[in-house]
Amino acid sequence: MIERVVNKHPLKSPPSDIQYWLTKTPTERVAAVEVLRRQMIGEPNGTGSRLQRVCTVISR
Repeated sequence: MIERVVNKHPLKSPPSDIQYWLTKTPTERVAAVEVLRRQMIGEPNGTGSRLQRVCTVISR
C-alpha cells in the first residue's frame, strides 16, 4: 500500500531547492539550465516556433 506524504511549510518561507541542486553534478545543472533556456527562447539554430520577420524596401 502506498502512503501519502504531506509536507507543510509556512508561506513566508518556502522550502529551498538548493539541497536538491547540490546533489547534482555541474554537467547536470548546465543541462537543466539549457532545457529551461530552450523552453523560453527556442532552439539555437532558429527552428523555434516564432514568426519570421520580413522587411521589404520599396523605392518610390
